[in-house]
Amino acid sequence: MHFDQALHLLQTVGPEMEQKGLRIASRFYKQLEDKHSSTLQEFESQTTASQSLELRILRLGQLLKHVTNQEESSELFKLILLNEINQTKSFIMTYPEIVSTELLLAIQTELELAPTDPVMEAWEVVHHQLVETCRHFYKYKTQGNWARLDVLLVAENHHLGAVIDEARYALMSGRKTTILHVRNKKPSSKKLATALNVLTKQGLIFHSMQTEEWDEQLEQFLRLISIGDPITFASGSSRFITEVQRTLEPLPVIFSPFVADGVLPS
Repeated sequence: MHFDQALHLLQTVGPEMEQKGLRIASRFYKQLEDKHSSTLQEFESQTTASQSLELRILRLGQLLKHVTNQEESSELFKLILLNEINQTKSFIMTYPEIVSTELLLAIQTELELAPTDPVMEAWEVVHHQLVETCRHFYKYKTQGNWARLDVLLVAENHHLGAVIDEARYALMSGRKTTILHVRNKKPSSKKLATALNVLTKQGLIFHSMQTEEWDEQLEQFLRLISIGDPITFASGSSRFITEVQRTLEPLPVIFSPFVADGVLPS
């Protein structure tokens, strides 16, 4: 299951999460106390900015609601990155395996889901991508510049329209923003051309490559423009996203449920 499919599926439990988010968070922390009390105490002793249990439960409950009420994954990742990396020390990045196991169990129990339910698979996919992305960019925290990391948006064919919206937001946030549009024909939309023209005047760097299939030249160019380790979003078919991920590995690639011209990525 791809991230875009997983996040889309999680929106179906949004109403339940509104009602049970705090119960799930409470159960999660009770499980930590029951099963991992020594680890939890060790972590708390090393953390200068302590929080009350009530505040932790509230933060986690809010986070769960955000995940099930946010179909725009770029916005979700910014929220997670801000919340986790801004902490003095993050439990989710110190003990990701414990967090994953216990949080998924709490969700499964409170939502009364079978272990094989597709919603549980979706939670696992989304959780893994969130954690891995946070851990990757956490290294920039000491440099003081992580909040201004460049943004690279890679779009396939008609998905250009959706990444333009993300580019507009990134430019407003003061980030250096680059779009690579991989296409098999010249775009015909005058509206998109006008939008691109406006954004390039605001600082957008726009590249367009016409190709019928993924090739070595495209790979080399993609690696070249990602040298600065930007926050990277890809929008396109499942095959296209897989190629982008393979080319840029180990750089995390966030594959998004962008809606372009009214069509969801396959």
